[in-house]
Amino acid sequence: MSVALFDCTSAYDTTTAEYSAVVREEAARATRTVYASVFFGENYLACGSSSGSLSVFNLDDVLREQRGSGGGTSSPDPSPRPSLVVPDAHRGAVYSVIAFTLQGSEMLCSAGEDGRSVLWRASDLIAAANAKATRSERTVAVTPAGEFKNPQESKARGALGPVPETTALAVDPTRGTLLSAAGDGVCYGWDLGEGRDAPAMRLRGHNDLLHCVAARVGANQAVTGSEDGTARIHDLRSETCSHVIDVWRAKEGKSGGHGSGAWVGCVALDKAENWAAMGCGGGCITMWSFAAGACASRVPTAAPPQALRLTGQHVMAAGAEPAVYRWNLAGEQISRQPCTPKSVFTLDLQPQRSLTAVGGTGGSVDIFSELGTRVTTLRCL
Repeated sequence: MSVALFDCTSAYDTTTAEYSAVVREEAARATRTVYASVFFGENYLACGSSSGSLSVFNLDDVLREQRGSGGGTSSPDPSPRPSLVVPDAHRGAVYSVIAFTLQGSEMLCSAGEDGRSVLWRASDLIAAANAKATRSERTVAVTPAGEFKNPQESKARGALGPVPETTALAVDPTRGTLLSAAGDGVCYGWDLGEGRDAPAMRLRGHNDLLHCVAARVGANQAVTGSEDGTARIHDLRSETCSHVIDVWRAKEGKSGGHGSGAWVGCVALDKAENWAAMGCGGGCITMWSFAAGACASRVPTAAPPQALRLTGQHVMAAGAEPAVYRWNLAGEQISRQPCTPKSVFTLDLQPQRSLTAVGGTGGSVDIFSELGTRVTTLRCL
């Protein structure tokens, strides 16, 4: 009796080499992590991931596809794909993407593991995403508008240390300063107007790598959070630190010191810049009042928070669990919304459409409506 051989590639109707490429892509997709997301333009979303690529989604196209499919599809992967992918935007993971206006033009800046902060014109990304000639080919090379590179530490005998990674970005548009939180514990300030290779300022004081930074534009200040367990409030004019906050112990009246070992992973300011929310690896969110110069409250969290946003009277946070939480400023939980990523690293809001982007592990980004309904789940490449 003859035995038929089963060819596992036959279902793909392709060669062995092509089948191997499919398997590698599926494995890469399963382990891909989205670390950064930002809404820009009127209807676009840019995401940075562990692949080093920048994925741009046209939300109008995404929602149109969802309506056309009736919310379902027979495809094995129903998640909408990006309108544009900028391959190798960074050598290594992309940890932060922000949008801002510079001299009347909307800009994006991405940064990551390679220590480079790369500037992109929003108009260039939108034009590439909408180019009908390249609709079938999503991967397009877009020329950056500029870039900054973190300085290397000088070692003995003329040697240079590694380029420290950039873990977070913030911008002060009134000063024209880009702030990049780096892996060497320094927050570098870059002059966007002059575009010099050397940083215009260095905010020092932390004993370990930085995880986050936020610009308090109205007071010429910046807030940084670090692996050393502290958050620091810096004066941008004098490049000095005015407050050292032990985020884990701040409510106990021990706001100064060198930290308790519970890293500070995220920080966010409210629109009026009166409050700062700081997420701590010990499992809490500390609310800091700039007016009082003290901690006002501390909210315990089920898992270490990794992304934060302050929206009006609410605190939105997510972290090392598949859920997004909302609290009021008094610390009372308002809602818990399950999400697709098992661990969340990025949150962003679009006020015009009242949409929320939630990205993290698995290379996926959930889009939620104002009512908490999941509109769609995007797939980053």
